[in-house]
Amino acid sequence: MAFHPDVVPGQNFVPSALLSNNVRRIVNHLNGFGALRQNGAGSGTVRIQVYNASDDSIGAGTAVNFPETGVFCDGAIPAIHLVDPAKPWGVVTRKLAPAEMGDCFISGPVTVAVTGNGDFAQPSAASPDVFTRGSSGVPVLFASNGKGLLNLGAGREYDGPFAVRYDSETKRALISGGYCLINLTGYHLLAMAVSVDGPGYVALQSEFIDNGAGHPMPVFSESRPYPEYRKCSITLARITMNNGNASVKQLHYGDISTVIWGNCEEEEEA
Repeated sequence: MAFHPDVVPGQNFVPSALLSNNVRRIVNHLNGFGALRQNGAGSGTVRIQVYNASDDSIGAGTAVNFPETGVFCDGAIPAIHLVDPAKPWGVVTRKLAPAEMGDCFISGPVTVAVTGNGDFAQPSAASPDVFTRGSSGVPVLFASNGKGLLNLGAGREYDGPFAVRYDSETKRALISGGYCLINLTGYHLLAMAVSVDGPGYVALQSEFIDNGAGHPMPVFSESRPYPEYRKCSITLARITMNNGNASVKQLHYGDISTVIWGNCEEEEEA
């Protein structure tokens, strides 16, 4: 069932329909009515106990990291506002004042604030309380009116060769490494980034450089890149923007093979 924090003295109390229905279903089940209907409200989440190790309050539904500079406190571990989404993180269940203890979701379906479009969502250091939808993060099971049900700990987005991510802080598309065969000459592209000015396509462009050898280079174009003379472009992903939020549609490649060709007579004249 969903987590319901204690009501404290002086708090403006608003009855919860979800809590009331959960209690009714439990009582009805104990009285022989229904068929384990209280299980219908079960979330199946996994929680751990944390304490707020920062100097500021952490709001409910905010993503947090677990700094190893802290210590155990009655089994609870330290939590701070998210600073690195690449490290383990969770979502606190309620607002935590500095040094206050509480629960933190680390797995299962969790409802958080979301923005943008896409099948996945992830938090960022700049916005740990609002998850950005796109091609990165954890699966979005359902979203509506700025809220989304995410499945923490489930299968994640494509992270193979030439995987494309969008960094909302730098406004750049980040491309992971991959193997590219150009005119039977192999190159391993290291992770690189290209600037993203708006909706468009991230591509891998192969072209001859000054020494006459082929070389792959990521490019960004607001229109789909097509092969040009002495060049060949393979589209890796499409980026769409909605109210300033990016969504990435990934094309999957194990490796890429291209052939650069041109008019021999024109090349000789050049």
